[in-house]
Amino acid sequence: MKLYIDDKELKLLMEEKRDLIGTKIQWDALISAISFIISVATATYGDILSIPKIVIKTVFLIISIAYFIKVLYECINSKIHKYDHKDLTSDIEKLNTIQHNHSLVAIKDTFSVESKRYLTYYDEKWECKLFLNFKTVEENNENNLIENLSSSLSVNRSLIHCEIKGNQVDEKYSVSHKEMRTYNHRLYEVSISNFPEIMRNDDFTLNGKHYYWMSIDDMRKDKEIIKKNLEIVEFVHSHIK
Repeated sequence: MKLYIDDKELKLLMEEKRDLIGTKIQWDALISAISFIISVATATYGDILSIPKIVIKTVFLIISIAYFIKVLYECINSKIHKYDHKDLTSDIEKLNTIQHNHSLVAIKDTFSVESKRYLTYYDEKWECKLFLNFKTVEENNENNLIENLSSSLSVNRSLIHCEIKGNQVDEKYSVSHKEMRTYNHRLYEVSISNFPEIMRNDDFTLNGKHYYWMSIDDMRKDKEIIKKNLEIVEFVHSHIK
């Protein structure tokens, strides 16, 4: 999983948790404190500078008991407020500002003599032609992509092959949310061994979506793409030749 974190927020977290990071129950210190008390209690003292031995023993006993209480408190506090690497990892992940993890799909029209066009679709929310895309899943993402493509394009999954080509984090305006959002785009180049006849048309409709074959130059001239998605077009162009 890729994280996108403000360094100031990370520094604040580390400062806040600095006394907890690495803290653990010191059982060996507790055993030492008990041994200290026993040693003081059983030791024989003589008078020092006219100070009675009972006073000396009492002072050392008080010190040993105070040390034992301190160590016991630290052990109990460490147990109650346990903070390990898993807690730290969880807190760091909460700082992640990435709001959308998407997998971009670049499919070329390899059925033509010169493969220069990519498959796009018209997105109703964005009111723009986009590359095919699906939410990224952390486990078996490629298999998930193939399943989605097979269902969306009515293509047998055995004919679909994908290869990851790159990753890019973008901050861009979300048309649907009407605010700036952070996107993590994972780019896949997808090949289809045998295109269905309907997909060989310049544009076609499948399962309720309207698809278009477009070259990079076509996309660079499209007003809506220029306004809403040109950085993705350039990202794909720079990673897939």
